[in-house]
Amino acid sequence: MADALIRDVVERSIDELPDELRIVFVACVVDGMTPDQCAELFALTSETVEARLHDARNFLVEMLIHQFDPAFGGVYQLDDSSSERITKAVMDRLFPRR
Repeated sequence: MADALIRDVVERSIDELPDELRIVFVACVVDGMTPDQCAELFALTSETVEARLHDARNFLVEMLIHQFDPAFGGVYQLDDSSSERITKAVMDRLFPRR
């Protein structure tokens, strides 16, 4: 049940990405395209794709911290750096970088 809830939150967060970040993130991370394939598909440079992937991951981390932070506030007293580190670890496991 927890996996389904987390998946739902992540999917909704991906839906909230700005269009230019979402299409690159979905193509590369969800669909498994390489940054070069994605660049060719969307007529972008590889550097632009990499930058958008980086921005999308950061955006998702911030959204997930915002969404999950209240749930852990009463359970664990984490400072902002610990919270961010844990969220990034979860994102890396959900969406490993190639």
